[in-house]
Amino acid sequence: MKVIHTSDWHLGDRLHGWDRTDEEEHFFSQLKSVVARERPDALLVSGDVFDNGTPGNDIAKKFNDALLNISDACPTMETVVIAGNHDSYSRLVVDESLWQRHNVHVFGIPAEDDAGRAVFSRNIVEIAQKGVIAAVPFCHERNFPSVAGAAGASRVQEYFAGMAQFTAEMAQGKPRVLMAHLTVGKETDFTGQDQSMAIGGQECIDPDVLGTGYDYIALGHIHCPQWIKGGRKVARYCGTPRAIHFDETYDHGVDIVEVESGKEPSVRTEVLKPMRDVVTAGGKNGLPFEEALRAVEELDAQSETYIRLNVALGENGAIGPDWAERARRACSSKGYRYCTINPIRKEAAGNAAAARVITVAELKELSNEKVIEILSARHSLTPRQCDLIKKLMEEIDA
Repeated sequence: MKVIHTSDWHLGDRLHGWDRTDEEEHFFSQLKSVVARERPDALLVSGDVFDNGTPGNDIAKKFNDALLNISDACPTMETVVIAGNHDSYSRLVVDESLWQRHNVHVFGIPAEDDAGRAVFSRNIVEIAQKGVIAAVPFCHERNFPSVAGAAGASRVQEYFAGMAQFTAEMAQGKPRVLMAHLTVGKETDFTGQDQSMAIGGQECIDPDVLGTGYDYIALGHIHCPQWIKGGRKVARYCGTPRAIHFDETYDHGVDIVEVESGKEPSVRTEVLKPMRDVVTAGGKNGLPFEEALRAVEELDAQSETYIRLNVALGENGAIGPDWAERARRACSSKGYRYCTINPIRKEAAGNAAAARVITVAELKELSNEKVIEILSARHSLTPRQCDLIKKLMEEIDA
């Protein structure tokens, strides 16, 4: 069975206010070409279709039109879409019955019966004579359906164990693929992605929780493409098809996966060409503002490249009142898209966490754990107070 694995499209996202509609169309055009050339049995979209749970009608229409257009490139292909933590499952599945007429299957939640028990058959797509795909959308642990006869494990583990058993009986030796949208593995690479956002209110789970016997596990949620470490090479994040944030400096694309029962999957990554590059001037550690500005002026990049300036400020320095305007003018004169100044501060000696001065932009980039560390240092919080704040943040994320 051949599948194309993609995820985390984040349709409707804006990079520091810049509209990216034409970049999304550029991606869809490339994806259609890949589908036409590869003619897969299935296209798997592993969640975070939209950037937020209330996409505008224009964004929802774009998604609909794109799926129909891509399906035309290979009419025999089945398309399987699951909701991610950024998606509203109800908005995603509103046209579910119409989608099925075009071989598109959209899953918003793990299905359950009136008693709240899992109905695995309603989260399955069978590829005729080729294999079985189990489609498990993002779901908080407490909301997973119960599993008849299961006891002693978490709801997440019970559900995935039940799904593994169900698909094993259904596949009868044919390849099995699991789709899921969550954080898997303690060694996950979060490069370019804030961990509190990456986890999305759900703790990182062990790969074994996903069940055994699958020939490929198509994961979504983490933007950096990677295999999950440990055991057989079977579970993979394909990553985003384009850079969503400045620190996502790796290649972006989609994965073409050949799946055979009982064998490690064969994966080829189709690297996609971005319509616009995302560039940081000033390097990882930042430069003084005047030097960072000169770096922009000396930059040889394509027109409309997105620009961020990493500016070194020292321990308690502040962004100059005219810096943003000067940076904007410098970018505009080169035909670039100015985005932001990212302050890089050297932490003070001694109690560094307590001494830090943080901008709103910096705060948005911090993980929950780092915020608690800073609060604890400044206000001498007890372990119990830190734990209460952590739980509150998890509830907000949820």
